[in-house]
This record gives sequence, structure tokens and C-alpha cells, in this order.
Amino acid sequence: MKHTGTSGKNRNGQQGLPGGSMAGLPAGFVAGFTLIEIMIAVVILMFGLLVVGSMQISAIRGNYMSGNTSMAISLAGEKMEELINKDYSKADLTAGNHGPEAILKTGTGVEGTGGLYSRSWTVTNETSPTRKSVVVTVSWEKNRHQVSIASIKNQVVW
Repeated sequence: MKHTGTSGKNRNGQQGLPGGSMAGLPAGFVAGFTLIEIMIAVVILMFGLLVVGSMQISAIRGNYMSGNTSMAISLAGEKMEELINKDYSKADLTAGNHGPEAILKTGTGVEGTGGLYSRSWTVTNETSPTRKSVVVTVSWEKNRHQVSIASIKNQVVW
């Protein structure tokens, strides 16, 4: 049997791959990746990165929306507490629509007029037993989003 390669040592005399034709491969064959294979791998990688990027954008938007919703619920709860703790005959508890109150969210908290949030409330007189239904609504982004909470204010008679 005729051997066409070297003894398995490279030019420096160290053990390595067989010289000449590689074991079982045709002469002139070079192992490695072709340009098309690399381009396909890059395209697949780019699609994966685009998907991850779009998921990141969705997560940021969701985070922003949930932060605004939490703030709106907190503002509605504060106003509801204020109204429920007022005397039954106060002007804020007369039947009808009240507000809106503009509220500005700042880094240090929430301030009065001209801001991101708008808060209003509706009071409805009910009978049997005598009570008032109160619905507080907080909206933001020019009324594109809103949350509402409702409660009942009972008339306490001593």
C-alpha cells in the first residue's frame, strides 16, 4: 500500500495533522466555513438580536405604563381617603361632577396644577339608607389612559 502523506509530523518535527491530503479527504480540500455559511449564521444572529431588541422596547414601554398606572391609583386613593374623611355635608361631597384637578408628578412627589395627571370625582346621592357614592377618576396623557376607584360614604347619625 502506498502512503502519500508524511509521517504525521509537521514542518517543525512536531506531531500534528497528516501532511499532504488529509485523512480520507480529497487532495486540495481545506477544512473551514464558507462565506455563505458565515453569512447565513450572521443573518440568523441578526434576527435573534432584533427579536431581543423589540422585546426590550416592549418591556420598557410596559414599565413606563405600569409606573404611571401605579401613580394614578395612588392619586385616586389619596383623593378618595380625603373625601371619605370629610364631613358628609362638605362642598366636595355635593352631588355632581367635581374637578378636574391638574396634578404634576415631579422627582420629589406630586404637585398641584398644570401637570401630567388630572383628577376628578363624581358624587351621587343615594337613599335607603342615606349615603353617597363617590367615584374618583385619574387620567393622564391627555385622557388617553385613566383609572377609577369607587366607594360609598355613609351618613352617620348620632
